[in-house]
Amino acid sequence: MVSAAKRIEHYNNRMQSSQVDPVLSATNAAQKVNFAEYAVEWVAKQTLVHQYLDGQGCLPSEYFNYNAYAGEIYHIYRGFSGAAAVAAASDMVIKYTGMGCTAPRLKAIALLFNIVVP
Repeated sequence: MVSAAKRIEHYNNRMQSSQVDPVLSATNAAQKVNFAEYAVEWVAKQTLVHQYLDGQGCLPSEYFNYNAYAGEIYHIYRGFSGAAAVAAASDMVIKYTGMGCTAPRLKAIALLFNIVVP
C-alpha cells in the first residue's frame, strides 16, 4: 500500500507550474492542499480496511475486489449521506457479492466508513 506522503509527493510532482496551464497555476496551491487532505484520509481508511481483512484471514488474492469496493464506498461516504448513502452502498454490496466477495465482509467494510448496510 502506498503511503499518504508518497501519494502527495507524486501528485505535487505532476502539478508543477511548468507542466500546468498558467490559468490553473493560480489554483495550484489549493489543489495541493485538497489532495493532501484526501490522501491522508483515504490512506487511513484503506489501512483500516486492510487491518480488518487481515483479521478475517482474507487471502491476498481477494484484496483487489475488497479494495475496489472500499474505494467505491469511500466515494459514497464523501458524496452522500443518510438513506442515499445506504441505498448506494447496498447496490455496491450486490455488485461485489456477484464478484465473489462475501456480504458480511462488505457490510463490515461499509461500517468502517460509518455506513450501515442492512
